[in-house]
Amino acid sequence: MRYEYTITKEDGEAEIMKAMGWKKLFKSLLLKYPDFSGWCTYFNKKGHIQVKSFTNGKIVHERKRN
Repeated sequence: MRYEYTITKEDGEAEIMKAMGWKKLFKSLLLKYPDFSGWCTYFNKKGHIQVKSFTNGKIVHERKRN
């Protein structure tokens, strides 16, 4: 597998999942935990840390308002 993703649930329980890409991880995560709430942390191919948040199995997109 190419990337390691740290999956953290809302209660603080963490686990490491491996996948070839973000979309494949997202699909396998929702098959394993259909109503997942928590966040996913990983390093992208350029070495920057990425954090994605989930609420009830959906990605939370935060928008900045002016």
